[in-house]
Amino acid sequence: MFKSPISVSAYSMDNTISISNLERHFQRGEMDVWALRGINLTIASGEFVALVGPSGSGKSTLLNLLGGLDRPSSGELWVAGLPLHDADGKARTAHRRHRVGFIFQSFNLLPRLTAVENVAIPLTLAGVSPAERTARAAAMLQKVGLGQRLDHYPAELSGGEQQRTAVARALIHGPSLILADEPTGNMDSTTGAEVMALLQALNKEQGITLVVVTHDADVAAYADRVVHLKDGQVAELTVNNPPSPVTEEHSSATGNALSANNAQSRLSLADTVRSAFRNLGRRPVRNVLTAAGVLIGIITLVAMVSFGVGVQREVQRNFETVGLENIFVSPTYDEAALDSFDPFAPPQPKQALTPEIVEKLRAIPGVTAVTPELQLPNGVDLTLTLAGESLPVRVSSDMGERNFRFGGASEPLAGQLFGDGENAGVVLTSGLADRLLAEGQDYADLVGQSVVLTAKLPRGESQDFPSTVVGVRDSFSSRTIDLGLGETEAVLTWWYNQPDILETQGYDMVIVRAESLGLVTAVSAAIQELDLEAQSLETILDAANQVLSLLQALLGSVGALALLVAALGVANTMMMAIYERTREIGVLKALGAAPGEIRLLFTTEAALIGLIGGVFGLIFGTLLGRLVDWVAHRYLINEGVTGVGHLSVVPPWLAVGALVFAALIGLLAGLYPAARAARLDPVQALRHE
Repeated sequence: MFKSPISVSAYSMDNTISISNLERHFQRGEMDVWALRGINLTIASGEFVALVGPSGSGKSTLLNLLGGLDRPSSGELWVAGLPLHDADGKARTAHRRHRVGFIFQSFNLLPRLTAVENVAIPLTLAGVSPAERTARAAAMLQKVGLGQRLDHYPAELSGGEQQRTAVARALIHGPSLILADEPTGNMDSTTGAEVMALLQALNKEQGITLVVVTHDADVAAYADRVVHLKDGQVAELTVNNPPSPVTEEHSSATGNALSANNAQSRLSLADTVRSAFRNLGRRPVRNVLTAAGVLIGIITLVAMVSFGVGVQREVQRNFETVGLENIFVSPTYDEAALDSFDPFAPPQPKQALTPEIVEKLRAIPGVTAVTPELQLPNGVDLTLTLAGESLPVRVSSDMGERNFRFGGASEPLAGQLFGDGENAGVVLTSGLADRLLAEGQDYADLVGQSVVLTAKLPRGESQDFPSTVVGVRDSFSSRTIDLGLGETEAVLTWWYNQPDILETQGYDMVIVRAESLGLVTAVSAAIQELDLEAQSLETILDAANQVLSLLQALLGSVGALALLVAALGVANTMMMAIYERTREIGVLKALGAAPGEIRLLFTTEAALIGLIGGVFGLIFGTLLGRLVDWVAHRYLINEGVTGVGHLSVVPPWLAVGALVFAALIGLLAGLYPAARAARLDPVQALRHE
């Protein structure tokens, strides 16, 4: 029969394998299927052992237990002092990564990697640098006779060349134990003989323990001993050649390789990212479509939030330009007066902003300027006549625009613009001035010229009002003018037929400027004591910012919702990738990949899908915002609104946030698929077709 296993103390410091009463059974429904029954076996360090027997005899199960891919149901299994029967997942992973080299019947080369990249996988998992692992893999391929096929893909190699590549991969990290499952099963007899001669030579020259599962008697003849299994038990042992003693040189070489590998024992983040990018290239169309879902969400998010940011910044800029020390004073009205509307009879204020009140405002301590404002009714039809040229015009509609122009206090192109206090005259926009210029004239020639403003009532009556051009300002509008306070008062007096309109109705608004921002509160309180409404720009700005922040959040939520929908697509893509790459996952685990590294690889792929979608979404979202911004500016200019800055702004925090959010969406969507990939049983994964 065969020798009983020796005690642990006798071999724990070398590479001996000791198996004692080893059993493995599986649950198949309500039945117990026994793969191994009470195996007792010792394999010496450097020995070449063949496991033979009919299908179902337990050969592959024993091989998987030796490689740490599976756990025994009972009994003891010691390999080089490691109790595999009690070892946890981390210890079994380290065992496969540093001590074991697998050679599979179907080669199990990764199709998208070249020969040298396939051979370098164990070194990649051990954290060896790219330059070193490439050099070592090339040297190993040269050693197995494939020095001219380094950059060929598995599909470009013959069966024998693929198996030689698999042998090189099994040897690259200097293992002390090679486990080969039907290494010649898919080869013709000549190629199979070459591979077995290579394995035998490596066993003799390097003292590597070699365990081969085979049905082929010719393959078994290469072994030092043949272990015949039947019904999960050792039926017979045959000695072909007494095993050669392992030399100290071989033991030292193996130990040095293991020490080097143990120094760096993790897949690096850079290699994880490189592998993830390579894997995304497997199904480019599907991954692009998945990333497109993220892209659409990011476009929506960036475009909408950029408008919120742009509008908020524009409001902030305009308010700061006007001056936060300005206070807008309005008359107070009874609710009944506001409810009754008559275009030819202005509502009667409870406290009007009369010239007398304006003087009281000027007398308040800390006030530096008081500027009354009047606005024409919407129904006023105006025509401007200059040097016989009559053009329809409209007055700037924004209260306070003529004194504090939103978008910045621009310099006049000619003459002067309206300032603080009461003023008179007409300021032309450059677009309108261009239409009034005679040949050879410039804007300065228009300043000081007399003009006539003709107002027309809806009933047909009209009235002329003389005035003078005092300045020209920049604007694309071809119909807009700024009208002085005196001219506006004259038109209103005629329109409403009220000669004492200022004494009875007062001004529409008065802009009071405090000496400093610190005096705004005190001045506002003094104004309110006159029974007037007073609002500082700071208060208005705070309210506007609150509204805009809410709008920004609502706009951003639309993009976030689109991204959540895209996350489902990412999760579905990763689940399909796991199904397609189940066998690859099994190979990686057999070569020493830890579950955490498999999980990290798949979550990185998912995050990259999200990040790629995020990058292009950021680009297209920014371009979309700029396009809409350009269209909006053309519309506003045509409507006479000028001096408006960019309405779509993508600040750095939005750009970075969008990319991080896109990557996070991909990562979160990939967590469950990645966890499933990490939990795959390596034995079952290797059998997946």
